[in-house]
Amino acid sequence: MDTLDTYRQIIQNVLSQHLHTKYANADIQNQAIFYLKTDSYCVISTGWADVKRIHSCLLHIDIIDGLVWIQQDGTEDGIAEELEATGIPKSAIVLGFHEPEVRQYTDYAVA
Repeated sequence: MDTLDTYRQIIQNVLSQHLHTKYANADIQNQAIFYLKTDSYCVISTGWADVKRIHSCLLHIDIIDGLVWIQQDGTEDGIAEELEATGIPKSAIVLGFHEPEVRQYTDYAVA
């Protein structure tokens, strides 16, 4: 399996693990949206917290020019470490939610 296919499989597996997250005091479900044509992967949260409607993007990852871009990370511990632990090197992960000027100070790719 080539590197790009490996990254795709890892991203799908890691994001799928976040579909069963339980939320205290809220009826919220997570849904995976994988658009393979553009290598865009999301976990969307929808539901209700009392009378407040919840509809948000928990996770959004794109593969751009062979790099794994984390565009949104709403998890407590951070998805980058999970991706790294399952086989994607730090040098291939871009923390896209950080300003470009800040990325150079992380251990991850700058783009």
